[in-house]
Amino acid sequence: MKVISSETRTVTAVCGSIEYTLERKAVRNINLRVRRDCTVYVSAPRRVPVKEIEAFIRLKSSYIEQAKEYYKKLAAAAAVKSVFTDGSTVKLLGKDMVLKIIPSDRREVTCDGSCIYIRTKNTDISHAEKLYRSWLSDVCEKELGNILKEVHKDFIPLGVPLPQLKIRTMKARWGSCHYNKGMIMLNRRLIEAPRHCIAHVAAHELCHFVYPDHSKEFYRLLDKMCPDWRRTKAQLEKLVIL
Repeated sequence: MKVISSETRTVTAVCGSIEYTLERKAVRNINLRVRRDCTVYVSAPRRVPVKEIEAFIRLKSSYIEQAKEYYKKLAAAAAVKSVFTDGSTVKLLGKDMVLKIIPSDRREVTCDGSCIYIRTKNTDISHAEKLYRSWLSDVCEKELGNILKEVHKDFIPLGVPLPQLKIRTMKARWGSCHYNKGMIMLNRRLIEAPRHCIAHVAAHELCHFVYPDHSKEFYRLLDKMCPDWRRTKAQLEKLVIL
């Protein structure tokens, strides 16, 4: 069916901000669909007011969140596993790290800046990878949390409180802001990127505590807080492909 017009909008619901694509079509009713990449798509007749459309989205907010969680679990289960062997390479904070699986009475993972050492009695690949993933999760919490705190210092004069941080695996977004809950989410994959790229994403989400939408005022604030964000965004999208 021919699209009359299309635009990206954001509506505030109980679950937080919901970004959606609104397409005007020759349809009779408002139709809502959550796609596999967790984007929200709405089609509506030309004459239906935006207020009515967004009231409909708010009504469906629980369904939207459930659908997103479902697709996230599917994506996690179906994700192609990286080649995880002794000597393979992974990215950590923008650097290539060589994995070293070492037979040992100790059970630990350490990093010296160029190699990640996985010491374990059970050197089976699946066991070593499980140990590595657990270590990496702790690294994500620490590093992303520290970067958020550092970036937040510039937002204190604006009255922005330090938000709660949640880290999730997201297929289509680097981060999301739930300002009404005092919370932001950052993509777990960001741990592969350099610190300045992570800082850009953190600044973007913190700006939403001042301007919840993507208005001109929002981008003026982002330009002020992170002047080089366009180049940094392009670098991030090149280095880490979602």
